[in-house]
Amino acid sequence: MNLNWRYVYSLLGVLWLLQLLVGAAFIILTAKSGFYGPVYFALFMSAFFCLTTLTLSFITLLDTYRVEVNVIHVIHDLLAALLYIALMGIMIDQTLRQSYCNFEGYPLPCAYNVFLGAAVCGGFCLGLYFFSACYLCWALDQ
Repeated sequence: MNLNWRYVYSLLGVLWLLQLLVGAAFIILTAKSGFYGPVYFALFMSAFFCLTTLTLSFITLLDTYRVEVNVIHVIHDLLAALLYIALMGIMIDQTLRQSYCNFEGYPLPCAYNVFLGAAVCGGFCLGLYFFSACYLCWALDQ
């Protein structure tokens, strides 16, 4: 099996690695916050897009169907960017719902900081997936 390692050291490889790392941070923060309501959806979608990013990146390394995989990767990244807008909205809503416990001396456990961190990670994921889609569109045009 001949792997095309130039993708690993390119801008796309760095973007894919950052998508995986920030997506994993989003998954960890979402899982740490407790499972209730729309947080299930956020956890499922972030895990789904991390796994599909990993799969598409590995298939791109194989260099067999590069153009077809890049087109699929553009669609995947645009869809991920759109859904991370929703996931970020869910985390912002959950952060606002937990804002009552964000003061000194609150005796009960509070998930405010966890939801805030997940919202920030969601924003980073949104930016990374959108930038990756734009870069892949530009690269396919060349």
